[in-house]
Amino acid sequence: MTLARALCVLAAWLLLTVSGRWLGAGEAQQSLAASVGGSIGLPWLLAAALTVALLSSHRRALGLGAPEPLKSAWLVWPPLLYSLLMLLVAWAGGWPPRNVLLIVAINTALVALSEELMFRAILLQGLLDKLPVWPAVLVCSVLFGLAHTVNGLATGDFSGALWQSMAAFLQGVCYAAIRLRTRSIWPMVVVHGLWDFALVTSMLSASADGESSVLPYAALLAVLPLCLYGVYLLRGSRRAMLRIETA
Repeated sequence: MTLARALCVLAAWLLLTVSGRWLGAGEAQQSLAASVGGSIGLPWLLAAALTVALLSSHRRALGLGAPEPLKSAWLVWPPLLYSLLMLLVAWAGGWPPRNVLLIVAINTALVALSEELMFRAILLQGLLDKLPVWPAVLVCSVLFGLAHTVNGLATGDFSGALWQSMAAFLQGVCYAAIRLRTRSIWPMVVVHGLWDFALVTSMLSASADGESSVLPYAALLAVLPLCLYGVYLLRGSRRAMLRIETA
């Protein structure tokens, strides 16, 4: 995957996401949680389909195989633990109706698949074609964060979208580090989906009771240690090895 091709895929992915979110907003702007729980998101479906369709045959380099070695999958435990704790908090506050849960599960799975394929498979590998590990991880994470400002178009909450963008940047460092250390995107697809599912269901349950969920604020506090964990995983002794393996 060359950098030029990766950037072209990113441009197409952003066009689908931005145009879809803009059209989906309609005249009445919705919260992000309401849009995720309302109906199956066509922009997320199309973005996921695009990334799957444009994947090259270099499955190992893009992280499309199982973790190598398989025991490296244990490195996912900090974000996985956070996600499971967030699910427990969401469960304690009650769940939305079953049909809404199904829609949220499908949408968050599509988002997780689409974003991990786009940013931690295609874009990260394209950046590694030209840059050392750390610059590639940082550029990838910055672009991942900036992509989340798109949510402000649909919700009208640009301040909230900015905070989400900052959180996504910090998460992106951790997610990229785990993807590189495990040589697979699949552990983070699972965690990413669980994380988003817990956040959205918690916000929907709280809004139904006329309250605000504490999980988005707790998630903001959680992403800093996750970023530091990613820095630890990409410490110098590991970085040299990863640069050879991902070249």
